Amino acid sequence: MKRGASPTIADRLAAAIGVDPDSLDSGRLQWIVEGRCRLLGFKDPAHYVAHLQTSDEELNALVEEVVIQETRFFRDPAVFESIRAALPALAESFPGPLRILSAPCGTGQEAYSLAATCQQAGIPLSRFLIDAFDISETALATARRAAYPEQSLRHLSLEQQRSCATLHHNHWKIHEALRQRIHFERRNLAEPGALTSGEPKYHLILCRNLFIYLRPQARAALAQSLAAALFLGGRLVVGTADRVEELKDFAPVRPASSFAFTHRAPAVAAPESPRATVAPRPLPARGKRKPLPEPAQTPATAPELLKNAIEYQQIGNLSKAERRCRQALYLAPEYIPALELLLTLWHQQPNSRLRHALKARLVRTRLAAQIPSTFLERMTDDAMETKEVL
Repeated sequence: MKRGASPTIADRLAAAIGVDPDSLDSGRLQWIVEGRCRLLGFKDPAHYVAHLQTSDEELNALVEEVVIQETRFFRDPAVFESIRAALPALAESFPGPLRILSAPCGTGQEAYSLAATCQQAGIPLSRFLIDAFDISETALATARRAAYPEQSLRHLSLEQQRSCATLHHNHWKIHEALRQRIHFERRNLAEPGALTSGEPKYHLILCRNLFIYLRPQARAALAQSLAAALFLGGRLVVGTADRVEELKDFAPVRPASSFAFTHRAPAVAAPESPRATVAPRPLPARGKRKPLPEPAQTPATAPELLKNAIEYQQIGNLSKAERRCRQALYLAPEYIPALELLLTLWHQQPNSRLRHALKARLVRTRLAAQIPSTFLERMTDDAMETKEVL
């Protein structure tokens, strides 16, 4: 396939689902389009481009193959621990059932994890409802089927496994009681007003790792939809790499969080009171002002993010160091140096459950990578010796 066809196809995808063309892997897109050409019998890629411009059916088929369905049960334990801790307060602050949104929901693991987390937090089944939206019908079909291969829950504790599903032969079947609390639906969140069609508002919204793939116009539309769909005081959870300037109607949860926000009322300028006219004081003479430095772009690879995290750690900015570690682990979940540095940063983490969960994850990853056991034997609960390894 000629390289020249990809930009036109990327632009068609950008117009349809709001994806930033620069976020698309050109090699993967070319491979997908070549497969579509073979399936449809197009020998000339230009014919496929013309077909794509006029066929909504083919556009939907292409979207199904392009969208990334990266998800798993209880993905990022810190996120779900934060949600579990926040749910009782949300339930007390708002009357009626808690309304929760998982979007994009992918193949459903996040939505079912949310339902299990509600029960773990002591929220009765009758007190929560979950909507789960995604643009992929294929992913939604898997979610509605509510059956997952045995390895899908292998990384969870026995308590978490039992809270979600029952193992039948080599598949996990989601508990029917949890399935009844979740409504799956196809929606394109990048469309303006995708969440504001006169529907009840939500108390909690998870919209993780979507902003980073969208072009600016789509990011703005999504941020407006989320603000319109969430109660004031409700909580928004995004991906650690999703902190974009469009989230101006949201404030980070304190202590400063890299993924959790509360919905705040937009600031309103106070009316000016009349005052006496005062002649302005002349400004003192000053030299030429130096231009402000350009803001540094977020590194694009896990090693670059780790290097940036170490630099932040060295100057004492631990919150940004932690954020860069999380971003590196989003791109490479088994990247051992990032796990080690995050464990070092969490030496003072007050939540021992999170700290021990991260340590167990590092141990499992090292075992899988066949790291010599002498290192593992030196690791104790309190002596975070990973600091010496970096």
